[in-house]
Amino acid sequence: MRGRWLGVVLTGVVACSGTTTATPSDPTFDSFLVAVAPGAWRANGEERIEVWVCHVPPDTTAGVYGGLPLRLALTPAELATVLAGGVAAYFETVSHGQYSPRFVAGGEVQMTEADEPQACIDEAISGAATHTRAVIVVADAEHAAGQPGGFSSGGDPFPADPPCGVAQSRRFVYIGASDFHPDWGADPPLDLVEHELGHALGWVHSGFDATATIPYLSALDVMSNSAAPREIDPERRDAPDTLAVQRLIAGWLTAADVLVAPPGGGSATLQPSTGSEGLRLLVLPVDAVSFLAVEVLTADGFNAHLPADGVAVHRVTLDGSTVLPIEPLAGSPPFTDLLQPGELLVSHGWSITVGDGWRVSAEPTSA
Repeated sequence: MRGRWLGVVLTGVVACSGTTTATPSDPTFDSFLVAVAPGAWRANGEERIEVWVCHVPPDTTAGVYGGLPLRLALTPAELATVLAGGVAAYFETVSHGQYSPRFVAGGEVQMTEADEPQACIDEAISGAATHTRAVIVVADAEHAAGQPGGFSSGGDPFPADPPCGVAQSRRFVYIGASDFHPDWGADPPLDLVEHELGHALGWVHSGFDATATIPYLSALDVMSNSAAPREIDPERRDAPDTLAVQRLIAGWLTAADVLVAPPGGGSATLQPSTGSEGLRLLVLPVDAVSFLAVEVLTADGFNAHLPADGVAVHRVTLDGSTVLPIEPLAGSPPFTDLLQPGELLVSHGWSITVGDGWRVSAEPTSA
């Protein structure tokens, strides 16, 4: 499992908060913005993240390690260097410079035989510097087959006062040793860390089916199958880019970047949602708890694994103040057959047509 299987709760009042804005015209979309805005500080500016190592004893009884004997000679300094060379560049690129994680060596924790991963996470949080905003904790042991590769938290509870240090927010990423196995050499995959750090920014799963053997079904988002690019090109090490809705959660989109369609529908020419400017998201209200997010994805950069440019459509649903996993609507897994000019999608009360130049028309329908 990459991250938690449940939706991410984004509640609470925060003194050290960013804001996300968009044209207020739909109660459901406005509720979404209210839910996610308090956490936008996590994905903006420079962020100090300490890297810690958990030393798992050979006789551990923690089921996640499954009695596997391998122990890797990992150090916080070496891991921080690897993450600084890849993960930092990934997030600086996808955020267009709005978010800059800075990885520094933290410390090491000697676990006892009865310790679960959370015990090591708790020690890392307690031992981190006061100005550290999050921790990444890596075990020196692999996880057993069928166990999650890692998990993470965007903060529980939200901090009440600046400077939003990790002691207040308890934001963390935890992963096992598999992605740093010597078989990878000097170029290990970083997509799992990027996925889990996405959760630490407040991002939610997309294309996710908890009942499936492999629940991550979409190749369109780091918050689904983060290894999708490597399945196409074994040399890839980073995850896909992310979706416009995740950018809203991060506070990387503004009012000028979003159009909420009126009840009678309309048309808009969209720019790629992975770009840095222009109208990048069309919102189509559905009901009291959900809306459709329409965007253009281009087959370049971190999305070079996609077969072609096209339009993606996702349903975003709220459960109170919780954003549930985002549901892709166009095509079937891995959802890479994006809508092309001349194609039509009818879904959740809307008829969506793609025209030349990525002009998207939407009309309400009873279908």
